[in-house]
Amino acid sequence: MDWGNAIVKEIIKEDGNMTQLVGVLHLEGSVKTTKLKLTWLAETSELVNLYLVEFDYLISKKKLEEGEDFLDVLKPCTKKETAAVGDSNMRNLNQGEILQLERKGYFRCDVPFSRPSKPVVLIAIPDGRQQSVLK
Repeated sequence: MDWGNAIVKEIIKEDGNMTQLVGVLHLEGSVKTTKLKLTWLAETSELVNLYLVEFDYLISKKKLEEGEDFLDVLKPCTKKETAAVGDSNMRNLNQGEILQLERKGYFRCDVPFSRPSKPVVLIAIPDGRQQSVLK
């Protein structure tokens, strides 16, 4: 972190899956002026399975008109779950703790780590900038 940028020169794929990036370190680069960003974790057996949960507005408009039936403006899908993996330190999260995921936002731990087969559940905290999480 905070080393500048790396410029990707080549993407190597095997069977359609990206397996390697070849690049050069650009220490003078600025994270603020770089348009495309990439975040990764080393592939280890210590990674923690996650479910990132985001909730959207229940209705599709800001204000109901007089006599309008709210059932007509209910959104069909207001919950989005995304499978992810996290750093091994996420095993230490307690229920209710708040953390920031790089370039993703703030989340509250709803279900902490109990065993490798059961994912940690993190609920997104709205920041007021996003119009709709479900596209």
